[in-house]
Amino acid sequence: MKHLPPVFLSLIMAFAAHADEGMWLFNQPPRQLLKERYQFDATDAWLDHLQKSSVRFNSGGSGSFVSEDGLLISNHHVGADALQKLSTKDKNYLRDGFYAKTQAGEVKCLDLELNVLQSIEDVTGA
Repeated sequence: MKHLPPVFLSLIMAFAAHADEGMWLFNQPPRQLLKERYQFDATDAWLDHLQKSSVRFNSGGSGSFVSEDGLLISNHHVGADALQKLSTKDKNYLRDGFYAKTQAGEVKCLDLELNVLQSIEDVTGA
């Protein structure tokens, strides 16, 4: 009986929560909804830029390019596997972090692969 208030509160919050459109494909954006609700015009050029700025890590997770040189931003847990593999007994990148002062000082993640969606094609009728 003492668990009833948290359960009841959870149910109330579940009914009160409201998702805002959810996920959509780059080639089928809710343009009208974005225009009406946010006064934002999702142009083809903007969508193409957004699509090619988004990355998927082969180890799972996602991120975004933040520079033309390939600098990425993602959540720490997405890169944790690569950080562990790069670490040595003298350098614990996962625990201590890492900052390369120059591009030449960067370390390479040898088995990390990034996937970037280049195009979407409807092959339903093919």
